Amino acid sequence: MKKGFTILELLAAITILSLIVLIAVPTVNNISSSIKKSHYQNMLESIEIAASKYASDTKEEYVYVDTLIKEGYLKGDEEDHLISPIDSEELNCYLVEMQKESDYYEAKFTNEKYVDSDNNCDANILKEKSSLIKINVINNGEVVENLDGFLKGSITLEAISDEIDIDCNLNKCIWSSTSGLEESKNKINLDTVNRVINGTYVFQMTTYSEDTVKRLKASIDLKVDNENPKIDLEETKKSINEGKIKIIANDGIGSGIKEYYLGTYTDCNNVSWEESNVFPYEEGKNYSICIKDNVGNITREILDFEMSNNNENEVLYN
Repeated sequence: MKKGFTILELLAAITILSLIVLIAVPTVNNISSSIKKSHYQNMLESIEIAASKYASDTKEEYVYVDTLIKEGYLKGDEEDHLISPIDSEELNCYLVEMQKESDYYEAKFTNEKYVDSDNNCDANILKEKSSLIKINVINNGEVVENLDGFLKGSITLEAISDEIDIDCNLNKCIWSSTSGLEESKNKINLDTVNRVINGTYVFQMTTYSEDTVKRLKASIDLKVDNENPKIDLEETKKSINEGKIKIIANDGIGSGIKEYYLGTYTDCNNVSWEESNVFPYEEGKNYSICIKDNVGNITREILDFEMSNNNENEVLYN
């Protein structure tokens, strides 16, 4: 005859099952939470990578996640939404901030969400953050409109705004650059004497009102060449061959060599420049060599020896 479970046995089984459930459910929940957090971190990394690419292409320093999706830098779901795996919140109207670091943009997800009255990402926030402040570059006393190429001479940087008061006595101001500059004024003079500058300059002002803290910034890419190009006389002397001489010179990281001169004039400002660096010569004469870079820095050297086309270091020219 089969015997069934007693009440005590059933109670013991239920108790054991309850204990298993009590132990297992938090463990499962913890594993699920850990997976969701890992997924969320991977999502943030994807957003920041996409924002860096966007900034490299557009030079913008603020962007919504929504723009990254619509512009094809980031993949959303079928309806172009990006949903947080942790709390199912839509991330489209969260702001990403990008800052130039050397030759790339570093992006940071800000945890700041801005939605307008129509439940769209608030375009006014981008305007406020990106357009309130701009940087004037003053080159030799004049404001520069086009910063595409190298500048020459004195440089002053000034943070200006048509909409807010830039007061560095009341607010925290800071200039920074890829070369390590740190200044706390709204207008600064750069040390450009005998230097080449090729980097990014950033001005940031932090304002405080009641319980609100705002950080406004602007940045520019700046190139300045106040360094003379260099002539390598020894290599130039070695280049003599069959009545021709090749001027060997370089401009380092500057604007690049534009023109050359080889002749008997001693004033490089009144010579006929040539784009070619290969010149004919006559034996028994001393020559001046002049080179000029793309912003007008000029170097002169004297080729002070009697040249002969019996030079053993032959270099052939086309």
